[in-house]
Amino acid sequence: MTQSPVLDGHPALRRATWEWGFETGSHALRLVFGGVFARFPEARVILGHLGETLPYLLWRFDSRARLYGVKLPRPPSDYIRSNIVVTTSGMSSAEPLNCAIAALGHERVMFSSDYPFESAEEAGRFMDGVALPEHVRSDIAFNNAKRILNL
Repeated sequence: MTQSPVLDGHPALRRATWEWGFETGSHALRLVFGGVFARFPEARVILGHLGETLPYLLWRFDSRARLYGVKLPRPPSDYIRSNIVVTTSGMSSAEPLNCAIAALGHERVMFSSDYPFESAEEAGRFMDGVALPEHVRSDIAFNNAKRILNL
């Protein structure tokens, strides 16, 4: 992985703060826009950090794909919704969790911690206490992983 010059002089933005999430989200977008999921509709990718910002930009991805003449059978947001699953790793905050649930459906969100960058105990306390219907909490905390990973 090469370092982005836009982050030069700002070491606090490197690695787990911003750089890794931006890079990982960009790799996932390359899979979407490159047609990988169109060619392999059963392929799945699991992204941490509630999807590395992808769930929050679905409309924009579709809008820019139309603007730039991206040729896919379906809009990019459809592939993100059907081929990408996200975890809560490193995101112990209700607002982004609720946005990911609204964008992707709670069935595509799984609990995870981000150890060693975040405390597993804090992630567990967050999952236990965040305001969610109990069936949604149960799905995110375990049932989705059981189903998606065939546990």
